[in-house]
Amino acid sequence: MKLENFIYQILESKSKSMLVYAITLILFLLSVSTFPTKIIKAKMLPSKDSDTFSVYVDLKDGYSKKYTKEVTDCIARKLQENDIVTNISVFISEGQPLDFAALVKQSALKDKQWQAEMMVNIKRESNRDISSFNLVSKLRPIIKEKCNMYNANIKFIELPAGPPVLASIVAEIYGGEDFNTQREFAYKIAKIFNAQKTLVDIDVMASKDYAKYELILENEKIKKSGINLEQIKQIIYLAYEGMPISVVNDSHAQNQIPIFLRLDDTRLINEKTEQSLKNRLKNLKLKNQYNQMISVSELVRVKKSVKEPELTSKNLKKMINVIAETNKDSQIYPLLEARTQMIEQLSSDYKVIKTDMLNLSFIDKNTNEKFDLVFDGELKVTLDTFKDLGTAFIIALILIFFLMVVYYKSYAISGGIILASFISIIGVILAHIVMDIFTQNTFYLTATSLIGFIGLIGINSRNSTLIIDFSKQLILEQGMPINKAIAKATATRSKPIILTVLTMVFASSLLASDAVFGGLGVALIGGTLISYIVSIFFVPVIIKNHMKKLL
Repeated sequence: MKLENFIYQILESKSKSMLVYAITLILFLLSVSTFPTKIIKAKMLPSKDSDTFSVYVDLKDGYSKKYTKEVTDCIARKLQENDIVTNISVFISEGQPLDFAALVKQSALKDKQWQAEMMVNIKRESNRDISSFNLVSKLRPIIKEKCNMYNANIKFIELPAGPPVLASIVAEIYGGEDFNTQREFAYKIAKIFNAQKTLVDIDVMASKDYAKYELILENEKIKKSGINLEQIKQIIYLAYEGMPISVVNDSHAQNQIPIFLRLDDTRLINEKTEQSLKNRLKNLKLKNQYNQMISVSELVRVKKSVKEPELTSKNLKKMINVIAETNKDSQIYPLLEARTQMIEQLSSDYKVIKTDMLNLSFIDKNTNEKFDLVFDGELKVTLDTFKDLGTAFIIALILIFFLMVVYYKSYAISGGIILASFISIIGVILAHIVMDIFTQNTFYLTATSLIGFIGLIGINSRNSTLIIDFSKQLILEQGMPINKAIAKATATRSKPIILTVLTMVFASSLLASDAVFGGLGVALIGGTLISYIVSIFFVPVIIKNHMKKLL
């Protein structure tokens, strides 16, 4: 009776009814304002707490395995100083064993001496007090500070919670007259990425020019020297590449153990110069058929050349990728900051054109070269997902609206029901704020949160129809006044509504702590709780002036 009288007093008083409208509007505006003020941040899916992560190492083009191994050894030693790390596997000049994520990240294409991947296993979640993504965030600056020799690019790669992508943010650079100008523009974009506080592991995926030295056999000199041509080929191959020369049989080994021979002292040079290479070749000597020792340097010619760059294309268009990962942040926010800086900083040299979505085009004011910048990676997946879910949400609202119109034959009542359902976003936002306050990590509004919000529309619409139908029944069968009937119907139906709400809350609480579906659970909890308040106070006020049309 107390609830019924309270609702009846609100319906009878115009000022109290307007107060309900005002409070609802203020709460709605405050909830929506959490997005531009970044109180609540949006992200495709939260970071995944996994038992493993990877480290990618890329030295400058042209470096040998010796230097790559030196960097990976340093990284391994520093990682092992942390008690949470259990074991490390290092793969030099190749990618780690392929899974779907590694396939998308192009691990299978790594075969250069200056490339390496490391697979790091850590303790299980129950045996550590820090999540894997927080551990990576803690280790990243330490490793980069201690092991940044030879300007190595060190990237920490975490297992994705959703579909695997090349990187969190991928800027695809198209256009330019040639590869060099395209690469030069890509470095300008990478420089802007580097200026963002939460963007890390920035890399320009374009090969760099470097000098290489070819050993060309002097056939005429070799013939006159009395040395067999195959003999000199084999010694050069043995010196620089190496070869298996025999095997060892071990009863405890599954297969024969090969003995691999390579002359390391000859192949390593102190300086990357032609003269240094020739000096090494002088130390490599062969005996001819006359028992004379002849230096290999007299039988070969050193030719210096520049390594041609490797070209990447997509949809038959030459492209360079600039990639970046985020450090405990959503992709959209540092990207928006970087995009704004691109427009401001590059507008003096380029004419900037905004194309579809967040993509940009740049036209050089001096040369008229055009560069197209297309954003891809997890950012694109996030935007596409939120766009698709937003479209699904709008379609769901329209379908429910027309369904209510067919049922009640009133646009006003149907609009009120839809409005009441949409207002449940207040509960979704408030629940995310509460979770963000009481959890250690940022609690994002994710794709699963939007799925929960879409599911709330049907629940809230049903609550409204219960009150409207019972009010109509009381008016027609018992002849009650409209406001009295609405108040009684609302008070009577409040019990089954709250039981439904509590059932939903208890069931959804099991999902609230899940890494992927936590947003869904929190959205359902907050949305259903607010939907109860909306059904009890807002729905009676919004339908009271339109009940006569249903009679």
